[in-house]
Amino acid sequence: MADSIGINRVPSNEEMQDYKQLGSTSLNMIFLKELARVNAEFTKNHEPFDAQCARLDFSDKIELAEKESQRRFGYVRQSDILNVKFDNLERYGDKSRFTIEADDEEIEIQNVNNTRTAVMVGHTVKYVCKERKHGCSVYIPLETYKERFEKKDKTKVVGA
Repeated sequence: MADSIGINRVPSNEEMQDYKQLGSTSLNMIFLKELARVNAEFTKNHEPFDAQCARLDFSDKIELAEKESQRRFGYVRQSDILNVKFDNLERYGDKSRFTIEADDEEIEIQNVNNTRTAVMVGHTVKYVCKERKHGCSVYIPLETYKERFEKKDKTKVVGA
């Protein structure tokens, strides 16, 4: 019967700062949503994006803010964590950030004139991040691959 009796009081403003509302959006959720949006844009364009480095850099910023808050106040204030800003995420998809490690042809078996034939439909390019050596594989359709990687010789021979 003791569990039905409780103390009901309104928390003070200082206590409310340390409360966490369950089910609400956190800074991590906001970051992951923005990261997924930017990652989808790069995936749609068949370009590499280093989401692993973005997550690691963001968690490093959170840890740094927690450490500084702990040093200043003796505990971690939630308001200090919420003030952490994440930078431009497009920089994690910069071409200069990656090196190409491998280029594999993607072959699909298709039925041509009642004969099973192997047809090349695209390439899978394996990139490696220069900063932390994360791997990233990107499928590129054949037309896009030709536009992006094959040399375009547009020299015309003009005969007299």
